[in-house]
Formats: sequence, C-alpha cells, structure tokens
Amino acid sequence: MIRVTIIDDARIIKSVSKIEGDNVLMAWAQENEKSPGHCIFSKQGEILDIVDKDNIFELLVRATLNYLDLQKIERGYSRNEALFPELVKLGFEVKDGVCEVDITTFFKPCCGCK
Repeated sequence: MIRVTIIDDARIIKSVSKIEGDNVLMAWAQENEKSPGHCIFSKQGEILDIVDKDNIFELLVRATLNYLDLQKIERGYSRNEALFPELVKLGFEVKDGVCEVDITTFFKPCCGCK
C-alpha cells in the first residue's frame, strides 16, 4: 500500500527537487523502500511540480489538495503547463494560463454518489 506523507523539511525537499523556499512543501509517496513519486507545492495552494514514476498522479494531487483543504486553502492551482492535461482530467480548469480547482467542491461526491 502506498502512503503519502506531507514533508516540510527544506533539506529533504531540496534533496529531490530544485524547487525550494520557505512556503514549499512536498507530498511524498512511499511504498516499502521505494518512492513512486512526489508532488511539490506551496502553502498557498500552487502545485509546482509532480514526479510520477508509477501512475500515482491522481493520488499525489488528491493528497496535496486534502492537505490544503485541512489548512483552509480554498483554491488549488498550477502554472506548470506540463501538468495541465492530467490536472484537467481530475476536474481542474484552465483560465488565463493557470490550471485551477475549487478545493471546497473537489471532494464533494457527484450526484450519483451516496
């Protein structure tokens, strides 16, 4: 089973990503001794980069948005155009060069779900 942990230690983030800063976090996926990927994001809700080695893109995005939702962030977004096609599949919309989603409605069930 894959477990996703939110990491705020800048040294760990820097060891796997060129993106760094005081407001940067990482959703780190772990399965046994391997990591199938991670998502680098800001505390303000911006998804900066996703490394997906084992088809876990959706898991990483959901874990990231769940963390942001718990922090009372209402909007998730990305300016990284390479991520747009997969984000759109998950319900994000592209507006003026930004791919975004309302987190408060992202996790609500569809009309057919109970």
